[in-house]
Amino acid sequence: MVRDIFARIAFFCAILFCWTPAVSAQGIDSEIEQMVFSGATQSQIEDYLLLAEERERNRLDLNAASGLELEQSGLFTPFQRASLLEYRKEYGRILSFEELALVDGFSAGFVGQIAPFVTLEGQRRQSGKSLKIRSRYKYKSGEKGLHCYNRVRLEAGPLRAGLLAESDAGEKIPADYLGWYLTFKTGGFDILLGDYTACFGQGLAMWNAFSMASASSPSSLLRRPAGLAPYASADENRALRGLAVRYAGRGGVQASVFTSVAGVDARLGDGGYTSIMTTGYHRTIAEKESKNAMREYLAGGNISFGGDCFRISLTALAYSYSKHNARRQAPYNQFQMYDGWMGNASLEAVYSSGHWRFFAEAASDARFHAAALAGVSLTASYDFEACLMARYYDKSYIATHAGAYSTISSISNQAGGTLAVLVRPLRSLLITSMTEAVYYPWLRYRVDGPSFAVYEKLRAEYKLGRFTAQLQDNYMFQSSDGSHKHSFKASFRLGNGPWNGSICAGWVLLARRDGPSSGLAVAAAASKSFLNDRINLTASVAYYDAARYDARVYIYEGDLPGSFSLQYYYGKGIAARCMVKAKAGRRLTLSAVAVGSSQPQVRVQADISF
Repeated sequence: MVRDIFARIAFFCAILFCWTPAVSAQGIDSEIEQMVFSGATQSQIEDYLLLAEERERNRLDLNAASGLELEQSGLFTPFQRASLLEYRKEYGRILSFEELALVDGFSAGFVGQIAPFVTLEGQRRQSGKSLKIRSRYKYKSGEKGLHCYNRVRLEAGPLRAGLLAESDAGEKIPADYLGWYLTFKTGGFDILLGDYTACFGQGLAMWNAFSMASASSPSSLLRRPAGLAPYASADENRALRGLAVRYAGRGGVQASVFTSVAGVDARLGDGGYTSIMTTGYHRTIAEKESKNAMREYLAGGNISFGGDCFRISLTALAYSYSKHNARRQAPYNQFQMYDGWMGNASLEAVYSSGHWRFFAEAASDARFHAAALAGVSLTASYDFEACLMARYYDKSYIATHAGAYSTISSISNQAGGTLAVLVRPLRSLLITSMTEAVYYPWLRYRVDGPSFAVYEKLRAEYKLGRFTAQLQDNYMFQSSDGSHKHSFKASFRLGNGPWNGSICAGWVLLARRDGPSSGLAVAAAASKSFLNDRINLTASVAYYDAARYDARVYIYEGDLPGSFSLQYYYGKGIAARCMVKAKAGRRLTLSAVAVGSSQPQVRVQADISF
């Protein structure tokens, strides 16, 4: 009964609004959609949204930012960064976004995408104190209880603080997970207390956050380390918790030290831990018993120095669990087992010369097993970019906090090469390609021998005024099961007008030894603003037909502010959705979503700013 009511309400709203030739997501939504199609995880997308909010609160001054600051922002390609610095040197301050669009390598469309994150009038900071509160609640049919999310963020001069209380359906209310941070700046020191991230080098030793570099640019293969930063994600498994200090000295020298004592969910037995739990759920008796059943102790540091054309960075850390390792050893994981203390050290170097950029990092664990990567990127002009990267990670290399580029969940057991190319044959046409070949010399989970894989990602985007069209294909071959998989996607958008909307189609074609299968999904969405943008209505309807789960189709849909909806369609049916956002005064924004599908949902959110 409830399911039918939600479906009829959402479907009626979808029919009411979807008659227009419209499209939705621009800017951030388009980037997230590309990340989804490229296989990004839910945590990575959430990190991207949090970073986008941080960039919007503290906009980058393009008239004052150094080359290093432009690089660390992750907003610009190397060519755009060099072009902007050269333009400022020759012509002085940029006076308007219209002038910015005339800089070589920039366009009106690109300027529109980065406009929320940059300024031309000095760092935008609110006077006095700033307090923001976000509360989100979700009900999903078939689940017991509500999903609750409450976040408070305070800024007062050099002091920043944040508090996150979150619980999944069936968990303790109001908070099963409680995260917090406190940061303070004084002189050249940044002090962080509580939950934080640490990202250094290319991620072979320490990297527990998401890189904001554009997923659609070849130069994104080169990581842009952010160092230490507050952790505000609801992912319970990646935060470091303790004290961290960063010092920025003269001559581009930066030094960081960090310590952490964090709880770890684990199943205990045989005098130690038998498995580490990463779901973050604490609903059943067994899940509650595993919550923070042991601790991880960690200490590390980084020192780096450089300028606009080079960077050298040295990272070292050590870590240990409070419980003995009692995991069962299997052939596929025998080289990833350790007990007691483990550690990593890495050395990174980056050098720029003209349109070329060279980068490399080498690392070792405490047992002297190695991992290394190296690459070169060429940004010849705004119309052409290319990046080639090679990597080798020993099957015995252990780095539990690493986040370097990898096609599997760990930084180990692989040797591969990646080539990414971006071409603009026409001003309005963008073509990107990424080709990758990877060899896995040892067993993997459910793969009983050496194997290799080939990946190809091809994307074409055409823009003309308000209209945008995209065609994409992700191809994957796995020697382990002989499978060939194509994931096709086509989307057509009309945005930046009184009516916005989209039509998106996804098709998965999978060929395996046990026979072929396919999946299809088509979705249409439209949005309309009323009362001078104080009220916004969005509706969508989707048809899907995917007989097998491994041929499911993923489609990204915009959602409540600061969140996203990643739908995968499996089976056969129709799903509909309606969302409303309303601004109640200057300080309060209310949002709600109703979803009619096989599992009806209702989500509501309130955002308060002071």
